[in-house]
Amino acid sequence: MTRRTARVFTAPEGAYGNEVAVVLTDELPPPEQRQQVATAAAEPATVFVAGDLRTVRIHNHLLERRFAGHPLLGTAAVLRSLGHAPSVFTTPAGDVSVWSEDGAEWLFAPAAWSPNARHRQAASPAEIEAISGAPADEPIQVWAWLDEPGGVVRARMFAPSEGKPEDEACGSASMVLAGVLERELTVVHGKGSVIRVRPVAGGVNLGGYCVVPSQPGG
Repeated sequence: MTRRTARVFTAPEGAYGNEVAVVLTDELPPPEQRQQVATAAAEPATVFVAGDLRTVRIHNHLLERRFAGHPLLGTAAVLRSLGHAPSVFTTPAGDVSVWSEDGAEWLFAPAAWSPNARHRQAASPAEIEAISGAPADEPIQVWAWLDEPGGVVRARMFAPSEGKPEDEACGSASMVLAGVLERELTVVHGKGSVIRVRPVAGGVNLGGYCVVPSQPGG
């Protein structure tokens, strides 16, 4: 069993990003064992990768997810750093295509696979910065335009009931937002992470820069 980590949706210079632990194993452990590992992990998400390097299972601190954006992109980045060339992940929701483009990791999936996050538009980015705790109507992504003509959004995502008091960079919610607005977006999320989303036929492309730290051992 090999454990690696990645930061996903970093800013172009490599700062910020949402962490994921990636556990490579010949056979997937049973669900209860996977959840124990994920609950104890420092990272907000843990992905277990079977020996075929295709079959994956995604957990956060509280539960298993059928699909989640940043964990899959981080898994692709980790596998690429180990010399593999991932192209498809099989999740409980279905097959997810992954690829590398201009130094970023990308995936394609139907936005309907994302959790049922709600969205609320704020009057300004300053209103978003002033939020000091999870709103009562969580899970919710609160957003405002930074540059409407340019498609740049400021957003924060809160979901304590799902194990994420504040999600530093929520790709899934951003996929849904891009579908709702029917346009390509760059989302400045959390403390400064950057998410890119492109609505396309049948779903949404989700992308971002990833950093895989050098990690000794296995």
